[in-house]
Amino acid sequence: MTNSLENIHPWVLNWEGRTKLVTGLIFIFGVISLQQLFIVGLSFLFSFFLALFLRIPFVTLCKRYLIITPFLLLMTVPLFFTTGNITPHDNIIFAFTIIVKAFTSMTMITLILETQTLEQFMNSLAHLKIPSVLITVLILSYRYVFLFLDDIQKMQLAARSRFFSGGIRLKSLKTYGQLTGSLLTKSIDRSDHVYEAMASRSFNGKLHVRTCATLKKTDILKGAVLILFLIVLFGLERNSLFFVLPL
Repeated sequence: MTNSLENIHPWVLNWEGRTKLVTGLIFIFGVISLQQLFIVGLSFLFSFFLALFLRIPFVTLCKRYLIITPFLLLMTVPLFFTTGNITPHDNIIFAFTIIVKAFTSMTMITLILETQTLEQFMNSLAHLKIPSVLITVLILSYRYVFLFLDDIQKMQLAARSRFFSGGIRLKSLKTYGQLTGSLLTKSIDRSDHVYEAMASRSFNGKLHVRTCATLKKTDILKGAVLILFLIVLFGLERNSLFFVLPL
């Protein structure tokens, strides 16, 4: 999530958090249900240009795409070498459909997360009756993943300062094992300290959230725009299938 919302378009900043989240999830699951690459491509273009219109930085979108790209390659590359009853052309279409669906979903997730603070997002989850345990886990994970990455960077710096060159040699593998073990030990110790600190402050697992924002007609209209576009996509796909099947 972004730390500054100054450059984000007011249209989405003023959108009530629960409606924004529910609409985004409906749009994502709707896109996943689409089958034709052309229709899925339209959904991606719509979400991509919507994100740019709402002033989501292009660099931020690219970073989010890079996060999921390795997983997508692991899923889709084997399809290019699969043989059987399905033609290579169909495999390629199916692979690209998966990739475009994933990019569309990531665009909507970025739009949801980058247009509100962490507190607003968690407050929306709480008022949607999400169990407080899950919300607590999300908050702690988001908070301490950065400390985890900071520990990794410090270990890398310490290893380089001791002339560790890396590689896949036996000596290097032993060093990697020692660094991993040290990192796990520090993580366990930190989790114990966090638990003791929270227990000493009488934390009982229940989060205190703010009063839910008032739902306005404009919030519903904003959600209706996205859902209406999704319905149009389903209509286009159904009509195209209707004309293709008789052939």
